[in-house]
Amino acid sequence: MATQAVQIRPDGTVVEKKVKVRKSEHEDVRWIATAGGGPWKITFDTPNGSPFSMTSYTISAGASEGTSGGPTAGIAGKTYKYNVRNAVTNALTEDPDVDVE
Repeated sequence: MATQAVQIRPDGTVVEKKVKVRKSEHEDVRWIATAGGGPWKITFDTPNGSPFSMTSYTISAGASEGTSGGPTAGIAGKTYKYNVRNAVTNALTEDPDVDVE
């Protein structure tokens, strides 16, 4: 199974604003806190929900965390917006997308 990496900068913004995962290939996403940044909280708390088995993921400072099993709840052809938040203050830092193909 392939994994799509999303790098989170120390200020909480992401390098990859949109990532594509193939449902048929069970592709996952791995969020990476770069340059010692974090901790970060990833939340799929929009009306579309999460294409993955969980709706939130916590990335420790300088670490990485990801989905498993691919976009099991996702619908091919749909975009899922998620939020990157500071895990300590809950401040929103970015709102990128996951496209399910």
